[in-house]
Amino acid sequence: MPEMTKHETPTKKQHGKKNRETHNAVERHRKKKINAGINRIGELIPCSPALKQSKNMILDQAFKYITELKRQNDELLLNGGNNEQGNFRDSFLILFLLP
Repeated sequence: MPEMTKHETPTKKQHGKKNRETHNAVERHRKKKINAGINRIGELIPCSPALKQSKNMILDQAFKYITELKRQNDELLLNGGNNEQGNFRDSFLILFLLP
């Protein structure tokens, strides 16, 4: 087995540090893109402007909103779209404000 020289050890440490820095930069970029996407979703869902929305809250509200939209769409398809549609956005906002 060849002996390791003093010159080889720092190179490996420097290489590992560079890999870690590169990985950290990639991870920061990934998180930034995810956060931007969650914020865009948060702008689309109805909520009280006074509420500070966490990522979890945004995703939970988006799930409820999409589920309700799907339910209403299915109902309209079953009824042939003949029934009057109420103001869904306002009624959905009320759901979020209730405890």
